[in-house]
Order: sequence, then C-alpha cells, then structure tokens
Amino acid sequence: MKLCVISLGGESSKLIAKEAENFFDSVTEIGLKNIELLLGDKGLVVKDHEGELSDFDAIYVRGSHRYILLQRALTRALYKKVYMPIRPNAFTLGHNKLLGSLELQQKGINIPTSYFVANAKQAKKLLGEINFPIIIKIPEGTQGKGVMFADSESSARSMIDALDVFKQPYIIQEYIETGEVKSEDIRVIVAGGKVVGAMKRVSHSTDVRANIHADGKGEIMTLNPETEKMSVKAARALGVDIAAIDILQGRKASVIEVNLSPGLKGIMKYTGKNIARDVAKALYDKAVEFKKKKELGGTKKVVSDENGFDEQYIESHIDKGSLCLPRFVTKGVGFVNGDDLVVKLKKGEMRITKHNIRKEEED
Repeated sequence: MKLCVISLGGESSKLIAKEAENFFDSVTEIGLKNIELLLGDKGLVVKDHEGELSDFDAIYVRGSHRYILLQRALTRALYKKVYMPIRPNAFTLGHNKLLGSLELQQKGINIPTSYFVANAKQAKKLLGEINFPIIIKIPEGTQGKGVMFADSESSARSMIDALDVFKQPYIIQEYIETGEVKSEDIRVIVAGGKVVGAMKRVSHSTDVRANIHADGKGEIMTLNPETEKMSVKAARALGVDIAAIDILQGRKASVIEVNLSPGLKGIMKYTGKNIARDVAKALYDKAVEFKKKKELGGTKKVVSDENGFDEQYIESHIDKGSLCLPRFVTKGVGFVNGDDLVVKLKKGEMRITKHNIRKEEED
C-alpha cells in the first residue's frame, strides 16, 4: 500500500506522513506548490515525482484557501481512481465560511444565526436591526484571522469601514456566550468517521478568538454523545473523512467551522494523544476499504436469500431525500431508460420491480 501526502510542507503534514510509515509500505511527500495539472493528453504531470499519481493507493491533499482551485482540480481528476479523504467540492465548501455554513445548515446541523451581506451599505443597514454584541468575519480566513468582535454599533461601523477598503463581503453572526470571563470553543478531530481527539480552547484574556494560533490555551475534554455525533455529521456533510470541527457550546451546540487541513501540534500537546497516528491509521483503513471495493466493482459482498435474490452490499447515500445508487445496480437487474417501476415499501426496506404492462394486457 502506497500513500502520497501533498501539502505545503507544514509540521502537521510531516507528522502524519511520518506516522503513516507504520501502516503503509511507502509514503511519498510532494509539495503542493510543485504540482502541475495539465489538462491534455498527458494527464497529470507532477514536478519532482517520476511516477503517476494514480499509482498510489491513497492521496491526502492538504493546504490553505489560496490553493482551492488546484486542490479541487487535482482531487477531481483522481477521486475515483485512488482513495482521497476529501471530496473535490469540499475544498470550496471548507475554505469558504459562507458556503460551508450554508451546506451545514442544509444538512440539518446547527450553526450560529448568521447574516451574509455583500457591501458596506447593506452591512450598516443591518446593524440597526440586530442585537449586540456580534462577530464580523470575512469568508476566507484561518487560525482566527479575519474574525472581529463588536460590542456596539459604532465599533461595528468602524470595522465595516476598514473592511470596505478591501471590497470584502461580510458574515455577521450572533455572539454566543461560552464562558464567564474568557471565550471558549471546542475543537474536535474526526478521522475515518469517528472522533479521535477533542479539546476545549480558551481565549487569551478578553480575546473572543479561542484559536491556539491566537494565543488561546487548550485542555483535554470528553465529548458528550450529542456533540460527538454532531462532529461526525458535520464532517460527513462537507464530504470529508479527515477534518477539525470547531464548535461553540452555548445553550445549544453550534458548528462554526470545518477545517480541512487542521494543525495537530496544539491538540496533541494538550490531550497527550498521538492524533497524527490516528489520522494515519484512518487513511490506511479507508485506503484498504477503497481498494477492496474497487476490486469487487463497488460491491462489498454478494449473498443469496431464501427467495433467490442476490443481496449486494454497496456503498450508497441519501442526498436531500433522494437515494443514489451506482449505475451497475440498474444495469445488473436489467432496468433501462423508460421502464415503468413498481416500488414496494415498508419501514427499513424497499423492493423495486419492473412493471410489466404487456403481461397485464394479456391477462
């Protein structure tokens, strides 16, 4: 099994690559800035790497919002060929606070009450209709950058005037009280569909940003079942197997961000857990699972029931109420475009058969 880690060469990426050597037969690190994506007969060309990227069993792409298009294009080209823990469109959703919040809300995950405005005039008009204090954010930003706290309309107007120089849209959110003196939030690391680490982050002095990069401090904590479930659901909502979920625990827990390339140094320090190893293990387990499914053409197992039906356990999902099945399912049962189908339903079970109109006419 071969893993490729494509990143900006940060410490967390290197930690994961190092731990992955305990599971994979080989681990290759490639700089994201050295990637060349050629959309032609030659396919993908990667500097400093002689082999084809599709020869790897797993590719983990990490990087900042500055490289969204490259990350998404690279993943789009390889997503169905090798295991990749982040879906192509997740890079757009995860690196943009506006789009990410919309996706979470549509998937039924609680987020703070938020307003999205495109210019300073709209933002100032909104200030007279909301309660203070508030949080003002820019759509793209990490490590607590671009997050401002306004306790009055006058301070908010000053911040909006400053942002207007850069012609930035604004995200204005309700301020959720999380601590008596200092602000705090919860950072959860999800890997392979489960929580592998969590810590409470407490802000420095009166700073509303609890991020470790903003001089916040951390402490280990045990999540309650509801928050753990919310974390896993948030990662799944954006289409990622590995992510950090940031949560505010007010009267009701709210997800404020899903980070696709989380730093691990801080949470490993405060929890005492080797989370980099947990992430590497999740990469390996998912890569093995992906390879087995690929070898079986997408099915996990085939058995026959007492009525002679072949039961094929497949990877499928329900999106916005619609059940999506792989193409080989309809092909295998002989359904074609234009067929009339009969659907029989009962709780936890559905059976679909072709409606034979000709037979009814003969009868």
